[in-house]
Amino acid sequence: MLILNVLVGYGALYTVIWLHEVGHGLMYSKYDCKGNPFNVNVPFYLFFSTPQPVNIERAQFLTSKQFFHIGMAGIVVNLILGVPLALLLLKIELQVSLFLFFIYSFTLFHLVEAATYLTISNLFLSSDMVTVEQYKPKLRIPLFIIGLGIIALIIMMIIESPNEWRIAYIVSIFIMVLCMGLGRFFFTRKFKSI
Repeated sequence: MLILNVLVGYGALYTVIWLHEVGHGLMYSKYDCKGNPFNVNVPFYLFFSTPQPVNIERAQFLTSKQFFHIGMAGIVVNLILGVPLALLLLKIELQVSLFLFFIYSFTLFHLVEAATYLTISNLFLSSDMVTVEQYKPKLRIPLFIIGLGIIALIIMMIIESPNEWRIAYIVSIFIMVLCMGLGRFFFTRKFKSI
């Protein structure tokens, strides 16, 4: 059962990251820099996921406002899917099942991804939050506050999660925060130096 739960949890995380990248892809598509917005790069090991392929030559002519929209699109997808599902899950009586474990994980992982962008990547400027800084730096403050609200929602979900899942969520979220925070920081530094 543990292996099945790990696979289901990984499937939820993979889907969350894929949808985040699709959010970016949709905006690139809107600005005529990408054909199929659902064709994104999310490797099985999850690191270095991107909305590629993107027409780089066309993207060079985008404004800082358009890059801001592209950067925020992934986070908006996380919030649009994560927040309503979290509020719903917190109101219903949970019956432990593999399907509910997927939905609960899917919801939590959306919130964790959004929160890490809005807080960690905001403080240690990296990844999608760079587009916020380049467009309107003062937006980082309200986005950080929203991120703190999302963290409160994550804590509520952990507290309300079934006992059987709680430790696994705490450990997986700790690992996600560490990997996402450090990964984005180093990914941004790597491509800044090129």
